[in-house]
Amino acid sequence: MTRHIFKLVWNRKRATGLILLELLICFLVLCGLMSSVARTVELWRQPLGFDYENIWMAEIEGINYRAEDEEGAANRRAVADMLRAVQTLPEVTSAAVSTNLPYVNGMWAEGTWIDGQSVRFLWTLATPSLMDVLGLNLLHGRWIEETDGALGHQPVVLSSDLALDLFGTENPVGRDMPVFDSDGQITEPEGDTELYRVVGVLDPYRRYGEFREPMYMMFLAVDFEAGELPTEFLIRVRPGTTAAFEEKLVRTMQDVVPGWSYDTALMTDARRQAHRSYIGPILTAAIVSAFLIVMVGLGLVGVLWQSVTRRTAELGLRRAVGASIGAVRTQILAELWALTAIAVVVGGAIFLQFPLLGANFGAGWPVFIMGMTAAMLILYAFVTICGLYPTWLATRIRPASALQYE
Repeated sequence: MTRHIFKLVWNRKRATGLILLELLICFLVLCGLMSSVARTVELWRQPLGFDYENIWMAEIEGINYRAEDEEGAANRRAVADMLRAVQTLPEVTSAAVSTNLPYVNGMWAEGTWIDGQSVRFLWTLATPSLMDVLGLNLLHGRWIEETDGALGHQPVVLSSDLALDLFGTENPVGRDMPVFDSDGQITEPEGDTELYRVVGVLDPYRRYGEFREPMYMMFLAVDFEAGELPTEFLIRVRPGTTAAFEEKLVRTMQDVVPGWSYDTALMTDARRQAHRSYIGPILTAAIVSAFLIVMVGLGLVGVLWQSVTRRTAELGLRRAVGASIGAVRTQILAELWALTAIAVVVGGAIFLQFPLLGANFGAGWPVFIMGMTAAMLILYAFVTICGLYPTWLATRIRPASALQYE
């Protein structure tokens, strides 16, 4: 029976060619959309690596964080005084200054080489209290300390993914990060500032949020005596703290340096904005896809309707020789399912070229397989619904209607 159905479809390839093309395009669109949904769900289920509840973010604007000599020293003293002043507020449980705040697009980054490939990692200057503010989970070794700047090297804490790719399965604590030249060849560090010694390893830190891949991270202690200076604060407050705290926070910071301006926000608000920026394009693509599918459905119903009308003699003759209503209905739907199967096979072969060519956008094979499977199920359900009315028309053909064509 299956062979017969595909033979009927092949014999009517001119009439069904347009339907096949529409189904193919519809399937490819659904594959892309469903794979994006599957990837989103996969990312959402991964651990975040930090806590975002009850945290305020504050950024100093108008400060030259690269200033040197007297201006740089004055800025570092002011930021340190500001941090201490914020920590004394009764609503605050802990506060820190840091670069690379969660859910913020800007970044401080450096480069290294892994397996012959140039990669970037987030170079995060922070005070030791950052661990308490964000609830970071230390896997091995220790966290950064205020006295790290006095050592003859730069103690650093790495995210576990960076530590694994740099040092393999060996314990990285106590080892020095390799230094590379511009061609990716290992070279000697130039002084203590380039000698990064691993003292701890953290869980992967998904700084850009639930819908983004974790990036390589390196944390090192802020030196308020020299070096570059973070201009962003993270403040953990007690549960139940109201929005009135924002005014108190800004006023406290202005009391230290009135000449600077301050931009404050709840981390939950920044998280919500990051989610919107990610989900927005997916929703737009879903709406466009829905319109495309509706147009394909309308065209499919129309073409099938015309096909049934043209096949009045054939279908009526089947009824005249004893075919039941169910058999006629099954034949029409089976031909439509056969066309869908061809579209799925061809579309699947096209769609799987993306991961084969390396254009997987960070997703693994399971994501593409789940996307294709969901797209196939949706497409079959869709074409079945579209074929219900034309098949009903086919069953309304009386045997006598066929005999008058003979």
